[in-house]
Amino acid sequence: MDGILNVCKPRGVSSFRALSIVKNKLADELGIKPKQLKVGHLGTLDPLAMGVLVLMCGKATKLADKLHSPFKTYQTLLHFSKETDTLDSEGQVIATSDVIPTREQIEKIIPEMVGDIEIEVPKFSAVHINGKRAYDLARQGIDFTPPKKFVNIHRFELLEQRSEKEFFFEIECQTGTYIRSLAKLIAQKLGTVAYCLEIIRTRVGDFKIEEAKSLEDVTISDMI
Repeated sequence: MDGILNVCKPRGVSSFRALSIVKNKLADELGIKPKQLKVGHLGTLDPLAMGVLVLMCGKATKLADKLHSPFKTYQTLLHFSKETDTLDSEGQVIATSDVIPTREQIEKIIPEMVGDIEIEVPKFSAVHINGKRAYDLARQGIDFTPPKKFVNIHRFELLEQRSEKEFFFEIECQTGTYIRSLAKLIAQKLGTVAYCLEIIRTRVGDFKIEEAKSLEDVTISDMI
C-alpha cells in the first residue's frame, strides 16, 4: 500500500504517537501487522502543537525529497508578560514583565521579523548539544548555551488581539523554524517577554489543515 496522508495531529499527542496510531489503524484495515507497513513523515510537530502532519506510506516514503516544501504556515497565540523555560504553556515561568505591548507597537516591529533573521534554538528542543538532546540537558538542570541559526520568514502577520496580553499571529516560514523562538524574539524587540499559548500548523506545501483527516477518521481511502 503506497500513498500520502494528510492528518491533523491533535494537541498533546507526539508526532511519533500520531504516526503510530495511523499505522496501527491502516494495518488493521489491511489485515496485516503494523511492522509490515512502512510509514514516514514530512516533519514533526511539538506535542503542544496541533495541525498538519503529512505521512507517507510504502513506496511513497521515497518521495520525501520531492514532497519537501521549503515553507510552512503556522498560527500562534502569544501571551505577553511571562516567559517559560519551554517557551510554551507547558513550562515553568522563569521571567515576568510589566511591559505589555499595544497592537500598534507590535505592528510597527513586525517588519523586523520578516526576511533572514537569527533565532535562538529553544533549550527544550531535539537539537543535539555535545551528542545529547537539548531537552534532556534542560530537564536535568544542566546549564548550556543553546545554538543560534538563521531562518527565513516569508510572512509574519498579526491577525487579531484576543485580550490585553494575548495576540494571534500567522507566520509563513522556512522549514526548521521554531515558532517558540520567534515568540521570544519579538518579545525581546518589544522590551518584554512572551510565550506560546497555542501553535497550529495550517499548511505544509500543498497540504492544508482544512483537508486534513483526524486520527480517528483517517482510512486507506483518504490516501493520495
